[in-house]
Amino acid sequence: MIGKTLLHYKILEKLGEGGMGVVYKAEDTKLKRDVAIKFLPRYISTNQDERHRFEIEAQAAAALNHPNIAHIYAIEETESEMFIVMELIEGIELKEKIKESSLNENDVVKISKQIADGLQAAHKKGIVHRDIKSSNIMITESGNVKIMDFGLAKIGKGGLITQVGSTLGTVAYMSPEQTNGEDVDNGTDIWSFGVVIYEMLTGKLPFRGDYDQAIIYSILNKNPQDINNIGCSESLLKVLNNALMKDRDKRYSNISDLLNDLEAEEETTSISREAIAKKIKKLAVLPFSNIINDPQTNFLGFALADQIIGSMAYSKNVLVRPSSSIRKYQDEILDIQKAGSELNVDYVLAGNYLKEADTIRLNIELVELQSEQMIWREPIEIKYKNVFELQDIVSQKVVGGLNVQFSDEEREHMKPETPNNQMAYEFYLRAIAYPYNMEGTKKAIEKLEDAIKLDPAYAPAFMELGSRYNQLSQVGTSTLVAMQKAEDSFLKALQINENLLPALANLGIHYTDIGKHENAHEMLIRALKLNRNNAYLHFALSYHYRYIGFLEESKSEAGIALSIDPGNPRFRSSIITDMFLGNFDEILDTFDLDPESPFTLNYLGEVAFRKGKKELSKKYFEKVLSLEEEIGEYYFASSIIEFMNGNIEKAASFNLQRELENPADSEIFYEIARVYGLLNKTDDCRRALRKSIDRGYISYPSMQNDSFLDQVKQESGIKSLIEKAKEMHEKLKEKLSTHY
Repeated sequence: MIGKTLLHYKILEKLGEGGMGVVYKAEDTKLKRDVAIKFLPRYISTNQDERHRFEIEAQAAAALNHPNIAHIYAIEETESEMFIVMELIEGIELKEKIKESSLNENDVVKISKQIADGLQAAHKKGIVHRDIKSSNIMITESGNVKIMDFGLAKIGKGGLITQVGSTLGTVAYMSPEQTNGEDVDNGTDIWSFGVVIYEMLTGKLPFRGDYDQAIIYSILNKNPQDINNIGCSESLLKVLNNALMKDRDKRYSNISDLLNDLEAEEETTSISREAIAKKIKKLAVLPFSNIINDPQTNFLGFALADQIIGSMAYSKNVLVRPSSSIRKYQDEILDIQKAGSELNVDYVLAGNYLKEADTIRLNIELVELQSEQMIWREPIEIKYKNVFELQDIVSQKVVGGLNVQFSDEEREHMKPETPNNQMAYEFYLRAIAYPYNMEGTKKAIEKLEDAIKLDPAYAPAFMELGSRYNQLSQVGTSTLVAMQKAEDSFLKALQINENLLPALANLGIHYTDIGKHENAHEMLIRALKLNRNNAYLHFALSYHYRYIGFLEESKSEAGIALSIDPGNPRFRSSIITDMFLGNFDEILDTFDLDPESPFTLNYLGEVAFRKGKKELSKKYFEKVLSLEEEIGEYYFASSIIEFMNGNIEKAASFNLQRELENPADSEIFYEIARVYGLLNKTDDCRRALRKSIDRGYISYPSMQNDSFLDQVKQESGIKSLIEKAKEMHEKLKEKLSTHY
């Protein structure tokens, strides 16, 4: 073959060969590049079964486009020769690298993550490699991993391409089900990948023997040799054990879970290696003040701050207060120290601006509160049509001023969305400046719809539209319509930009509220992969877990959120998880998140009531009754007080009024149901409980142990509903992995 030219490929040298074909280095004379070509050996080139198998390899590999998978350029045929043209990988087989030098744990994790990334991409396309082994993995000179040879792939649910009586794949890497000749799925690749990880850690194979049948016996009947004596961390050993479970139902259910554990291991290893935990710096970006107080341009003060906040949300080492927290300072004369103290931050970014004709001028300063030191101050002038670039300019300067590190990935996400129409962008900026009350939200929706008409490809406009419709969906007669519009808007935003962090987070919470829990889980895990140090994302996951009854996981995630951002009043609903875990004393002794809000006061009152401290309970509830414009919380407090006073019917009347408000939140309907249960109103409890479960609240552990339901839970209808919640809860326990 060497020296021959097939079509426009000149064969230069032989690189290797295996059971599925011979590989050569060649020159693509048309595109002037070196490639690898692989085609069947001549002695089987006329065998139709082998040719078909070769076509399957090409189809499988060509469907994949991922940096950790060898890229396929073309499939060609000439005379009796059939071959694929693929990326020429300059590097070394992982098998050879293992022989040449021992890999430390950090190297193993880095290589494993890249293999897992590649397999995840293949599995998402429905492609199972079926022949993962160290000789099928190349390490380039720059350290990048490339998975080779999808020649044994099984595509979707198509037929298994094999010769009768033969087994495919190298025996030592084969899964138990593969050795038994059973059909295979993603679990086979996970097992083989586990063998590769073991091989990297030890330089040996986990299942050994002098001949194939001895190795197969070991795979089916023995544990991996010396697995508990491998000198690696417990978390990496856990990955290895989970990948090499003989029962595939107990093995990792998908490669994403394995990848999540590897990422957690990498993070833990990095922290232990450096022996430090980075302190996340807390920042508030306050609304900028308009120098001339022009009603036509005042909206920019909040809008520009909001844009900077949005870009900073991707920084893993800077915790920036959300726009909702700083909105109250809009149009106020600012006291930076006071605002910083109220927001519990270390740094404040503030300033003023002036818009003249087509130019906007800003004077911005970054202040460290404790020392009152000016870290950075700079005038910025920018064309108004390019004002969206401001967030990128300021974000970079803030990150530099705070002296924190950020990755290329963070940097990429922090870049501003580029609007295609300036007027659309102005409509968007005006919309986000409107307050989150009923009147402000309706005005914002009008502006956002105008923006979208002019620029239907601007993701942030759809994101904000979703948030506004979500606001309208909370109470009223049109909640279901608003909820659907919110969902459609969030999905459109993510269709345009799949990594838009606030859209992922808000859609995750929205899906939780309406009972699409698998979708909610996917959104929130995706968001956490973008920024694991974002406290609000951990809280959102805690919220999601609470609705589906993963109470211990909910408490853990709330704990992470509060460890990153202690005292954040937005995390107040974590009290519900603790209440249903029975942590009454802990709550009454220590809970201090947003302590004067009617929400917190009501739950403190309920916990005191459940604990038997009736006078303390009344004290909390009566404080709620003294507050104005808190309809739902007022009804709840009134119901419990009337119950304690012996006025059952009056208590039921208040609870009914709350139900008639038609809240969208399924957890609130469970709250209504449990009050009916306390009042021994069986029919009313059943009605509210059905609404709660139908809308997605399925926390069976909460229902099972809720003393408010003790008088009614044996009634057949209520018992059946609780069993329904149990069944849905148990199914999610099987499906959802809490690793990320």
